[in-house]
Amino acid sequence: MDGLIAQAETAALSANTRKTYKTGWNSWARWANASGRPVSTPTVEDILRWLVSLHMEGKKPTTLRTYLAAVAFEFRGKRGTNPARDLRVRLVLAGLARDAAERGVTTRQASPLRWEHVQQVAYAAPAPRRNQPGGRLESREQAQKRADIDIAMVAVAHDAALRCAELLALTWRDFERPEGEGLATIWIGRSKTDHAGEGAAVPISEYAAQALERLRPAGSDPDTRIFAFSPSTARRRIKAAAKAAGIDPAGISTHSPRVGMAQDLIASGTDLGGLMLAGRWHTPQTAAHYARRIQAQHTPAAQHLKSQTPTKTGEPEIGEVGRSTATPPRRQAA
Repeated sequence: MDGLIAQAETAALSANTRKTYKTGWNSWARWANASGRPVSTPTVEDILRWLVSLHMEGKKPTTLRTYLAAVAFEFRGKRGTNPARDLRVRLVLAGLARDAAERGVTTRQASPLRWEHVQQVAYAAPAPRRNQPGGRLESREQAQKRADIDIAMVAVAHDAALRCAELLALTWRDFERPEGEGLATIWIGRSKTDHAGEGAAVPISEYAAQALERLRPAGSDPDTRIFAFSPSTARRRIKAAAKAAGIDPAGISTHSPRVGMAQDLIASGTDLGGLMLAGRWHTPQTAAHYARRIQAQHTPAAQHLKSQTPTKTGEPEIGEVGRSTATPPRRQAA
């Protein structure tokens, strides 16, 4: 029974989380062994020294929090208090995060692939390319086949705000396109935040649906994966598609379409609750994180300000301190 309990606890974590936690635990174990400290029975002071050493190595606050969560998870069933959850540990972690912020260390977010970028990718994708410098130029048939896959991948990942694992897990059974009116949907069977495995139906645009239809082979097996790639291959293809479209590929990743959809929703005036629902986030803090880099002119506040028109023209009236009724100069488009 104890083994089943432990198995159930581990199953509560996604595969990616288990992999990340393993990395965090290995970091702790290496430090403890090198420092002559007990791996399985550390003191709070040991945990603090480990975190500070990671901070001095240049690890970001998000990495420290994740690694600490991994250690806390491993110590969850041990007798006594969990040293990784001690109040001093939380305080020191907060202090290290503040120090990093004061030094200009910020969490890097993937560059967005918004709807306009999806269109750029679709326009540029069919042009024959070389897979590597000096390599053979694709034939038009090869280029179109590659383009169809890349366009569908970027469009679907954008519309459904998909994480990489969700995108690569899609099968033809998960894609439904109703006859007549109504948006097509994809079914997300399991995701990072769906611990109970309830799944979710997510709408996609007609454009993305047509892109998928171009890929669907005749008599396709419903259980065949639509995008049968590894995460690294998907990342490479999306970066290459962005570069071919004239988009700086430096910050592009498989997360970029998801970030782009979040920013498109924010620009359209979607509130935080709607954003959480669309991105399947459980906390408003996580959803709001995706709004950080949206350009000022695309925010709801900017759209509101654009609708404001001055009611008076001419010079400011004398006696109105700190207030001007003069028509403001027109701003140059960014």
